[in-house]
Amino acid sequence: MSAQATGTIADRTVQLGRALQAAGVNVSLSEIIDAARAITQVDLGERAELRTALRSTMVKHARHHPTFELAFDRYFPARIVRDPLDGTPRTTATDDDLVRELASDGGLGAIAAALVDEYAGLDGDLRTEKHHVQRVFLGADIARLMSRVRIADPDMSPAMIRARVDELKRLIGADVRAQIDSRFGVMDLLGVEEDLHDVDFLEASRAELDQMRDVIRPIARTLAARLAKRRQHRIGRVNMRRTMRRSLASGGVPLDVLHDRPRAHKPELFVVCDISGSVADFSLFTLTLMSALSAEIARTRSFVFVDDVDEVTDLLAATSHGIEPWQLLRNTRAVGAEGHSDYGAVLERFWREVGDPELHRTSTVIVTGDARTNHKSSGEEWLGRLAEKARRVYWLNPEPRSEWDTHDSEMSTYAKHCSATFEVRNLRQLVAAVEHLF
Repeated sequence: MSAQATGTIADRTVQLGRALQAAGVNVSLSEIIDAARAITQVDLGERAELRTALRSTMVKHARHHPTFELAFDRYFPARIVRDPLDGTPRTTATDDDLVRELASDGGLGAIAAALVDEYAGLDGDLRTEKHHVQRVFLGADIARLMSRVRIADPDMSPAMIRARVDELKRLIGADVRAQIDSRFGVMDLLGVEEDLHDVDFLEASRAELDQMRDVIRPIARTLAARLAKRRQHRIGRVNMRRTMRRSLASGGVPLDVLHDRPRAHKPELFVVCDISGSVADFSLFTLTLMSALSAEIARTRSFVFVDDVDEVTDLLAATSHGIEPWQLLRNTRAVGAEGHSDYGAVLERFWREVGDPELHRTSTVIVTGDARTNHKSSGEEWLGRLAEKARRVYWLNPEPRSEWDTHDSEMSTYAKHCSATFEVRNLRQLVAAVEHLF
């Protein structure tokens, strides 16, 4: 059931705690009570103080900060904190006002709310959050803000201007979400982040990648339950002997068709992930998702590569998958002599060290990567040998299908040896591909 983001500041504090719980953040009842007490000790007119008080009482791990920020913006948008306290009427924002506010060191909540009121188009037909946010960006000409502020204040550093513009954009997004929520109610964080599920891995910002990392495990738990239920309802082949024997009781008419009990098949999974460049985060999501499906898999072994390949099964388990791509690069021998993707060398080494001695007919191999060889050997023959020995070989590619086989991509070459290939550009496609695999 959706929760409406309304009521007193205390009511919203409780709603925030429940939303964090629904998103997988461990927030106890006593911590929600502590948060309600903490807000009585801060100046509610200072949104930064309110945020700090709530975050310090409800969030214990830094990896949950992006989830908290998203939820805080949703339940405590700037205009909600400001308006009930001082009754200040909202005004329109002129270009001069916008530039002046950005050049100052004050809060940007009021100007963000004014821009949303003026440009978002929320009085008409409501569409997606992204649509209304983009309307504000275009109407306010956010793309040219840095140059306008630089002209107005030549002494202000580009880094400071960029930080102020980023903060304004974040507040605009938060205010649009709040306005939409006020009409439809606030869904749980997994439901609200529909747009997050469709963000391309290769184009996502660091903040979006952090948010994806927070939602991947709740998604994995839901997916695991779905796969288990599907397995329980799977029907085996018709058993003709048992069916005919049962039909004797009805004069030879087979009223009841009997089936064999299906033998549960839990594959042994080998996941081989490219962690070079921009595909590294995508590969880490795949590793995390596969590990969370352990109940549906007999055994999972994880490998990462750039121009060399190394097993990271134990490393991932030791860190509970709370590991960054750069840590994988530093703590493994995935980077060889050159440091550039070399699929040919990697596939050959994987075959010789793992595939030939350890693959068998219950093994499934999943390769993730963009299939870009840097114009080196594709290693097609080694992938072919893996396909001959394993039960299935699948390839997950984070690039748009329209870009496969362009420049140094050898995707079609590899596809000949795969049971299936998948375009996996975002979380939604990743989940759909894994459902298909199992």
